[in-house]
Amino acid sequence: MRGVLALLALLCLAGCDASPVVQFKDASITLPDDSDDLPEGPGRQAVIENCTACHSPSTMLQQPGVPRAKWEATVAKMITLYKAPVDPEAVPAIVDYMVAVQARQSDVPRETAR
Repeated sequence: MRGVLALLALLCLAGCDASPVVQFKDASITLPDDSDDLPEGPGRQAVIENCTACHSPSTMLQQPGVPRAKWEATVAKMITLYKAPVDPEAVPAIVDYMVAVQARQSDVPRETAR
């Protein structure tokens, strides 16, 4: 029995000398350009300076409409939980801007999925 185990061990180790056959193929991806820009309005500059390092304009503009208190909580979460470098003095302007932009977007009819 011992001889069989030794033979199996030698057979297993014999395969370790061979180089693995691995071939890598060139691959690339093209990320889409984010051509959307934030609409003009009071607080826009505060959003650009404090939010766009992590969030693209299209991502910000596609957020579901929420009340002011939810935006305040969201910005506070970004600061406390994610350690986002947001100027505390800019928070009211950021919240005002997002609430105003969403209010304007809700006035504009959107295409529905078919």
